[in-house]
Amino acid sequence: MVDRFGRVAVDLRVSLTDRCNLRCSYCMPPEGLDWTPEERILTDDEVIRLITVGVTQLGIEEVRFTGGEPLLRKGLERILAATTALRTASGGAPGRR
Repeated sequence: MVDRFGRVAVDLRVSLTDRCNLRCSYCMPPEGLDWTPEERILTDDEVIRLITVGVTQLGIEEVRFTGGEPLLRKGLERILAATTALRTASGGAPGRR
């Protein structure tokens, strides 16, 4: 995936939730934020589809998961299993290079 400046993006960061109990100053203002309504959060199938398209069609080589501390999501194991089952253009599973 190439941006308008010619830079090639091969990393994908996927935030799995907006819930976090750390309240770090760099991502959570002192007054807090409203949580995203659940119906606006991507489903597990939608997350898996997004990652699959990125890896198989856009050249993504590395996928990082973020979102909240601790990183919890009901479908986390399924999302991770589907991601590690993918093969990148270089033949490996998406991960740290």
